Amino acid sequence: MIREYGPIALIPAAWIMTFATMVYPGLETYWIQHMHYFMLVFLTGFTLFSWKEMGENIVLDVWRKVIGAGVLFTGFGALSFHTASYTSLLAGLSLGYWLLAPGIGCYFSAREMNRHNHIYRRIGVAGYAALISVFAGIVSGNEITLTLGILLAAVSQTYSILIAAKLDENL
Repeated sequence: MIREYGPIALIPAAWIMTFATMVYPGLETYWIQHMHYFMLVFLTGFTLFSWKEMGENIVLDVWRKVIGAGVLFTGFGALSFHTASYTSLLAGLSLGYWLLAPGIGCYFSAREMNRHNHIYRRIGVAGYAALISVFAGIVSGNEITLTLGILLAAVSQTYSILIAAKLDENL
């Protein structure tokens, strides 16, 4: 049950935490730090318990790779709270991965899908646009651009997991 429904809640929750930390500072880093720890445990467990099953389907294999690599990049994000020298680099790697990788996963999934493939391709493009918008917002200090990028990532990734859950008949 957690494997089927957990991602539906965790994806928007992660982006809400990202927004609350980056755009609306005031949320203590304690919460985002511990969100990284929770996600690291969740993703690791999800990967371990689903690895074989996800390898039996081409589309799920794409996501197995995205999630498996996501363990490493989420680890970079968690590690960013424990080092003074490379905090921005590690946090940037984690953020960049989670902005871009789901879009890439959607793009490659679309190649193997009969239904919803055009939507998944568009979600793939949205991943690139979210990455560009977030990093442009960070570099320029423009909170609107940053917010739009985070919002685009949150909406497109949440929509993609809802479609996936519907296709798997979990919704």
